[in-house]
Amino acid sequence: MDRTRTTDWLLAQGYRLSRLPFKVTWYTIDKVSGKEREFISRTDDYNLSLYRSKGYVLNRKFLVPQLWHELEFGVTPTVSIVEPPKDRGTTPRLVKAIRWAVRDQGFRQGTSSELLALIGPGKQGIPKDATRLSRQIMKSSVIDALKSYYGITVERKRTASRRLLQLTSHKLL
Repeated sequence: MDRTRTTDWLLAQGYRLSRLPFKVTWYTIDKVSGKEREFISRTDDYNLSLYRSKGYVLNRKFLVPQLWHELEFGVTPTVSIVEPPKDRGTTPRLVKAIRWAVRDQGFRQGTSSELLALIGPGKQGIPKDATRLSRQIMKSSVIDALKSYYGITVERKRTASRRLLQLTSHKLL
């Protein structure tokens, strides 16, 4: 490790290379539990390089990811704000067809073949076979559209002989 970078890294945390104690307390955040972890280890070049490369710090305040990034690389990371996509006012035809199928009872359970027969295969935006319909329905874009526009949730159920789709409306349609 470059000696100047190590010196700067230590200085930022309140230590001087010339007065570094024989043992120091290292801090990290446990990746599994998310809790702060600390332990004591030596400060020879090997241990400094090893624990620094694993993301450990000598000062508890640098456990904040942004401060750790500044400490390690000497620059403030750029933050870009991404706005969610705007609703264009259109819903997929499949979503509208599913809404139509659920509108009377507010609940429908059956195979994807039964649902396909109900909504009509081969129309524009509707899959031509039950396997494709099942895959399309379980896509996050379709599930999100059903939930946000019409309050319909989709669940897969399985019996000993059949694979079922359960469509439940939580709103009055």
